[in-house]
Amino acid sequence: MAQFAWKGHKDIFKGVGIYHLTFVVRERKPLLGRLAGDAQAPRVERTPLGSAIARTIEYLPVHYRGLKIIAKQIMPDHVHLALHLYEDYGYSIKEISRGLRQAWRKDYLKAIEAEAAGIEAAAASVAITRQILSAEIYEHSAQPEAPQMASAEIYRQPPKQEQPLFEAPYIRTLARKGQLDAMIRYIHDNPRRAMLRRQHPDLFTLRRNMRVERTAPQQSDLIFTSLGNLFLLDYPDKQPVICSRSLSEQQIAEQQTAALRQAENGSVTVTAAISPGEKQIAKAIRGAGFPLIILLKDGFPQAGDERERYYKPGGVYFEACAAGQLLLLEPDTQTLTLPDIQTRTNETLRAKAEARHWNYQPLPVSSDRYRLMAANEIVKQLCN
Repeated sequence: MAQFAWKGHKDIFKGVGIYHLTFVVRERKPLLGRLAGDAQAPRVERTPLGSAIARTIEYLPVHYRGLKIIAKQIMPDHVHLALHLYEDYGYSIKEISRGLRQAWRKDYLKAIEAEAAGIEAAAASVAITRQILSAEIYEHSAQPEAPQMASAEIYRQPPKQEQPLFEAPYIRTLARKGQLDAMIRYIHDNPRRAMLRRQHPDLFTLRRNMRVERTAPQQSDLIFTSLGNLFLLDYPDKQPVICSRSLSEQQIAEQQTAALRQAENGSVTVTAAISPGEKQIAKAIRGAGFPLIILLKDGFPQAGDERERYYKPGGVYFEACAAGQLLLLEPDTQTLTLPDIQTRTNETLRAKAEARHWNYQPLPVSSDRYRLMAANEIVKQLCN
């Protein structure tokens, strides 16, 4: 057996490694099954095509030597696979995924042919039954009733064009320890997560150009892309969490204690979660089950991106969204460039520079440094 090594960028899809593959049915058609049960006991009831695809997956180690299936999950409109290529026989994970898609297309065509054959047989049976009944009731029927299809709408011809059943797969290579267990949990947990999204669609809807009015006169609205519980913005008491990177562990712990106390009294915590202190306090607030608003930097897919329609937060953020305890906001460029936001951000940056005896030159609004500092100014505005 070849020695296992975490993958680097140059050989990310080659040779020995552990891979997470996601195959999405074209146009997200639920051809593989249906979601059933509830969030406590969800399941996917597979279609004949879904069952055929599952059998094809089981034969993977037979066709590709040195390959092991770690985990799999067949959802109504996509498939998750965790594969361990533990011996290098010269083929890449991309070749394996290409072979799978070709095999699944054959399964698809067979399923359509079987369905068509079944419908034709059923139609013939119906026609024969009609003729028998007709002979019993009408002894002198002039002509027997012509055979008819059970339903012309049900019958579907196999597709003529060679369009793939699945879109190009998304392949993720595990690159560090700790990812494998998280990936297996994610794959097995997919039905429950899908059920939660079905039960709470508003909490997982990506909204563009969401406006927040400001109370001060003659101030423009703040514009965001958002996902989560918008009602958190309506809470009368919101507390900002902003921590300098220069804070000691003790100072962060004291600020965390104060923030938790405020959250217990009904405050919604708002933070950009940028510095280590902010991240620590946000984690404590979320872990305690208190509501939380987090400002993101480039956290959502761009408008028009193919992932936009099906985007969902990962890990613990997903659970907090499902519970209605989280709102994710990403400031629009128009918000980042509002005159008062720019002025206050530059004042903060100038004060930091002068404290270190540096000459300050205003940063372009496109720079990461400006955007991160502007996020804290927006946090303050949301809490006013």
